[in-house]
Amino acid sequence: MEFVAATKDGLIVYDASQIDETDKGGNWSTGKCTDGRTVKVLASMPCPPNAFGFAWSDDGALLASVCDEGVRVYDAEKRYKVVNELEKVAPDVQGRAGGVRSLYFSPLKTYLVTYEKWDPQYPENVHVWALKGKRAGERIRSCTLKGYTSGALPVQLITWTCDESLCLELLPGVGVVVHDGDLMDPTDPEDDERVIPEPNVANFLIAPRPQKDGQPWVAVYVPQSSMVARVSLYHLSKPSKIVMELNLPNKVKDCQMLWNFDGSALLANAMSDVDETGNSYFGSTYLYWLKPEDRKKLEVCGVDKGLVQDLAWSPCSNEFMVIVGMLPAEVNLYNGTTGKLEKSLGKSKRNTLKWNPFGRFAAVAGFGTLPGDLDFYDRSKDETVASLRAALTVDCSWFADGRHFMAATVAPRMNEGNQITVYKYTGDPVLKMEFKPDFIEGRHEDTGAGARTKTQALLFAARWRPDGGEKHQDRAASPPRTGEKRVKGLPVAAAPGTGYTPQANAYRPRNADSGAVNTVAAMMRGEVAIPEGAPRERTEPWEVKPVAAPLEAHEVRKMEKEAKKLAEQKEKEAKEKHQQALRELVQDEKDAKKRIKELKAELEELEKLKDKEWDELTEEDEVVLEGEAALRAELAALEKK
Repeated sequence: MEFVAATKDGLIVYDASQIDETDKGGNWSTGKCTDGRTVKVLASMPCPPNAFGFAWSDDGALLASVCDEGVRVYDAEKRYKVVNELEKVAPDVQGRAGGVRSLYFSPLKTYLVTYEKWDPQYPENVHVWALKGKRAGERIRSCTLKGYTSGALPVQLITWTCDESLCLELLPGVGVVVHDGDLMDPTDPEDDERVIPEPNVANFLIAPRPQKDGQPWVAVYVPQSSMVARVSLYHLSKPSKIVMELNLPNKVKDCQMLWNFDGSALLANAMSDVDETGNSYFGSTYLYWLKPEDRKKLEVCGVDKGLVQDLAWSPCSNEFMVIVGMLPAEVNLYNGTTGKLEKSLGKSKRNTLKWNPFGRFAAVAGFGTLPGDLDFYDRSKDETVASLRAALTVDCSWFADGRHFMAATVAPRMNEGNQITVYKYTGDPVLKMEFKPDFIEGRHEDTGAGARTKTQALLFAARWRPDGGEKHQDRAASPPRTGEKRVKGLPVAAAPGTGYTPQANAYRPRNADSGAVNTVAAMMRGEVAIPEGAPRERTEPWEVKPVAAPLEAHEVRKMEKEAKKLAEQKEKEAKEKHQQALRELVQDEKDAKKRIKELKAELEELEKLKDKEWDELTEEDEVVLEGEAALRAELAALEKK
């Protein structure tokens, strides 16, 4: 159960299966958990403070990490021994800070692709390195991803088929060029038979397995220009011939493409910044299902069903799950063979889906601006095994055994309270490690722009070590504990212990539980006899007071008239007060909705700032980032009303 944490001080590899119950002191860098136990630290290595400077190979045998000199590749089977060192290509000149910013392995870990910061003086910033054979350590291919500086990749320019027999390269203005997998003799872009002819292609995705003639399908997304955006499907046996295409609605800005586990069907989730219905501030989505073998396509969720919150294919069976609509959103299960709805799991405030590696359990959660409620749903039995709350979770994933789930709070989305928690599928916590500074420096030195609180961002990413699907087997869920009853489908209410619903109890007078009663009231009801005793005699004469003279008839009418007038006045004031309260309530709701829109807009702008490199942030940007927690807290409070 190894996992790596990308921290401010570099990469740290932990083993969650080896936990020392004794308190040895230390902090997160030595594996100390919040309860005093210690997780074994296997290795530490240099890495930049971000989530993109490291990568696992698909089988978990190799770990690559960015360093000042370039990239180092470690062998996880040999106690993370360095097996390759690759130098960065573009030098640092004239104050320019270059270097590798992102990287990934080929499917069989034969090659490593690195992305450096683009610079007009050094336009080729994407490089392919051989890791095996006689060419090990050599740079065998270079190309250009213009404008890339750091962070998540907008597109993977070079990818391989699952067996690495073919290598595909996106070449702007030409299309997708199909090379032999070893790149010994690269294809000429003028060779029409070996090029997918889409000169305006923005992204492409290879199916995970071959489906016909020993080759897989390829999905290509072409953004809107003079024509509407579209998704086109090709087969690598004849890459120049289009198989089918799907024209997307007008004003689509991006499209997420997902193949199923065997590469026979595709989901295309088209996203637009514009919502013509006016129901969503976040735009609209259009989800389509495509099956190239039969040339079939189907709209799964249109704009009328609302925004697609998340979607995911099962990793082992031909079905997919979608969360769609305004919160509480619908959680639906669809048949991957037909694209049609198979089962609705109900509505809940959820926006995140994660299947375990065997497709048995699915984590259905509400993260981001939601409280963090998390359900572990057993697909095989159509029941929820456990529900809990993982507050402030930013990133989450299943371990390769399909029975352990990691929830992490990471920067830059959350610059305080960074932590990693590992749960069993039953909801029981295994460990929790908080990434806190040993001491908190209250403020920066005031340089004239005002003093600012220092960030406590220490954790940027957490990733399980993959196993390639060879070391673990699928196992059914254990029977529930005695007296425990599991919910069919997904629960509608919040996780136990996360909310409070007050109970309306009848009023009971003091001492009612002890059997005491109000004696005077009982006497008046005739339930208790009046006690007999000697009559009391007055020793003093009764005081005689003068009796008021009876009122005249006109005085009585006058008093009745004034009383009636007073009652009408009070009734009028009560009605006005009620109407004013209603007006204030409506205004408060309008103000709250307006404020929610403002907060979401501010958070959107804040997310854009996070894409900047740390050295590109201005002091004003840092002030905005430091106010994120307050903005999210205010938004959560408003949405609860």
